[in-house]
Amino acid sequence: MSLMLSVICYSELALLFNITTTSHLVCDPTIRQPGFDLPRQQLSLLNCFRTEQGHCGACRRKWRLTDTDLCPCGETQTMSHTVESCPLTKLNGGLSRLHSADEDAVSWLTSYR
Repeated sequence: MSLMLSVICYSELALLFNITTTSHLVCDPTIRQPGFDLPRQQLSLLNCFRTEQGHCGACRRKWRLTDTDLCPCGETQTMSHTVESCPLTKLNGGLSRLHSADEDAVSWLTSYR
């Protein structure tokens, strides 16, 4: 019961405070997600995009590793921005496509860095 309550509360807080969430990507966490068999470096980077925590300007600034959170395109660089809307790096289909770990998504992921 408390787990369900915490999920409902988090969802309400996410809506209230306009927090982005990627929880829609995983329907059943007990099932291996697409990309599970990727090499460690690619899977790690894929999970950075899935959790929106990785080496982007916003996170580096939050972690006090840099003074700016700007992307080379001039917008705030978040993991979501990088894959969804950056004119320099975006993947057609965005995060949902990346989560699928299909051939094009893995190719984009490999060439990202």
